[in-house]
Amino acid sequence: MKKLCMLFCMTIAVNMLLAEPQETAGEVSKAPSTQEDSTPNVNAPTPPQQDNAPSGLLGSQPLTPSHQITGAPLDDMLENVNESNTALKSAMSFARQGDYESALQLFAQSCDQGNAAGCFGSGLIYMYGANSGVPNPQKAVNYYYKACVGGDAVACANLAMAYDNGEGVKEDKEQAAQLYEVACQGGDSLGCTNIGWMYANGVGVKKDYQKALAYYNSACQLGSDLGCYNLGLMSNTYNVYGMTKDKMSYVEMNYVACQQGDIVGCGNLGWMYATGSNGAEKSYYNAAKYFTLACDSGHIQSCNNLGVLYDGGFGVRQDKHKAIELFGLACDYGIESGCNNYSLMRTRGSVSAGNNNFFGLK
Repeated sequence: MKKLCMLFCMTIAVNMLLAEPQETAGEVSKAPSTQEDSTPNVNAPTPPQQDNAPSGLLGSQPLTPSHQITGAPLDDMLENVNESNTALKSAMSFARQGDYESALQLFAQSCDQGNAAGCFGSGLIYMYGANSGVPNPQKAVNYYYKACVGGDAVACANLAMAYDNGEGVKEDKEQAAQLYEVACQGGDSLGCTNIGWMYANGVGVKKDYQKALAYYNSACQLGSDLGCYNLGLMSNTYNVYGMTKDKMSYVEMNYVACQQGDIVGCGNLGWMYATGSNGAEKSYYNAAKYFTLACDSGHIQSCNNLGVLYDGGFGVRQDKHKAIELFGLACDYGIESGCNNYSLMRTRGSVSAGNNNFFGLK
């Protein structure tokens, strides 16, 4: 998995399959419970192929411990700046108004006076090119360095990512790892998550699962959802297989997570079985089973995906009423594709195999 494509954010996107909906009212039609749920059925027989099998099963899941992969808006990042003096407050006021040139002047002035927060604010504006429209990662790195030396943990994490990605400096994973550790020690959750990932994967440091677990735990304690996810996934894997089993398949890893109550792991399994990907033999029965587990536990994307299966009768007894119910639920929770699917079910009576209303990559 490619590590840390861009800066500043904690998002993990669980992208799943989706499609469209119809009408009536009825109860949930439970999938038959004849198969055992004791081990991952990687070699499950492939069901007879149906001409109208669901298409567009798109998305990539956090199948293994994950790391930061997307960037946050500049204004969100600037909220990390500590407005500890008048100049910084004025700089933030200009930034919130969109006057980044004036904000930069005041941030730089504050930085020259030895204020780490001013250095960090300057670095952010240069990294995004907010003042000129042209990013200047070299200047950003210089300001991040000053801020980090001045004790700004978030700046240390941003400087680490610059080294991690080779932005404004030559790529240096070892230097990135050292800076992530500094950021984590300073209380930055992203730094803890990313150094945990590096120890888990042996990137920039020697692989050490115990340290990875410790850093993920720190990230989780600091409020990082991604840190908690990684901690749970890695802890569950260790409890079942032990630390020496470091080459588990994606199916096995998510099976372990699902059995330990991780609903994202259940949703991932449903997606893999529905698409026949990542070593899972395509099985709509298993897809329905794991989407149901995830949906019943509150993973709304899986509810939408389960609706696709009920609409077409894939792995479950066809139930248009249930499909509408599931798409409506997804829509109520803000899943755009669920709304699209609900509308299509009402107008067409079924989810078309050729539509593009799937939750995930377009």
